[in-house]
Amino acid sequence: MLKVFGFVRRHPRLSHDEYRAAHIGYHNSFGRRLRNIRGYVLNVRSNHQIEDRIGPLASRITHHEPPDFNASWDGWGQLMFDSLDDYLAARMPSPDRAGPNGLEVDPKVAKVGGDGPHLYAGSPFQFHVSEHILKPVQRPERKLFKLVQFAKRHPSVPLKAFRAYWTGRYAAHVLQWPGLRGHVINFRTELDVLTGFFEPDADAFSPEGSALRQGFYDNWDGIAEFWFDEPGQFIAARSDPGQNAKLDTLEQELFASVFYREVDETIAVLPNRGPSPERYQR
Repeated sequence: MLKVFGFVRRHPRLSHDEYRAAHIGYHNSFGRRLRNIRGYVLNVRSNHQIEDRIGPLASRITHHEPPDFNASWDGWGQLMFDSLDDYLAARMPSPDRAGPNGLEVDPKVAKVGGDGPHLYAGSPFQFHVSEHILKPVQRPERKLFKLVQFAKRHPSVPLKAFRAYWTGRYAAHVLQWPGLRGHVINFRTELDVLTGFFEPDADAFSPEGSALRQGFYDNWDGIAEFWFDEPGQFIAARSDPGQNAKLDTLEQELFASVFYREVDETIAVLPNRGPSPERYQR
């Protein structure tokens, strides 16, 4: 399974709420029709400040947050395909629009609606991730509280050990939290998922675009996702005296910085990591 993240900055003409409506509505209506897509999840940064959602706990568990981090992104999509080849071919037109003579090709699908120049401030920061599913998320038919943890590796910890301890010893404590509905940790890889997906003249390939993207990547080394029914469950779990001491110690050893954001999650295509079917039908 290939999993790609695409962090986006809204066009300066749009408010955050205008961007949210356009991405969830018009843009997602085309993104969910990408050829052979196996999962499509949109995460939009919540209007709630994290301090308002989890109270004083936010300042206690946040360390060395980079300045103006919110200016780098307003949301991010998660795209899932069976393979890199399927991902690169995702924007090929498919006969999937009902017409008077049966299924017709919709040229707008190849352009994902064609609203990118109006929706985004530049190309998405698009990258491949290796995902570690510590607890598969169980989503009810209602909105969950989704919390995202960004963390940067402490320079004294080798990269391999950092990932092993975060997904191992650290995650073992997290999995004991009451009310936890799901937990996934994602690490960016060096696999090129820009070439062949974006047009050659896209600003993603310009020196300025590359510098912006790298500046964003420099703020973190991994992204963890947590799902709960409501914020109080996370507050209670992370305030447990026994857990706190252990997690605080691990965070001091592993993370040069760690900080959190709430996101509103929209499922455009429910992720399916099972064996691929012989044919797709939507």
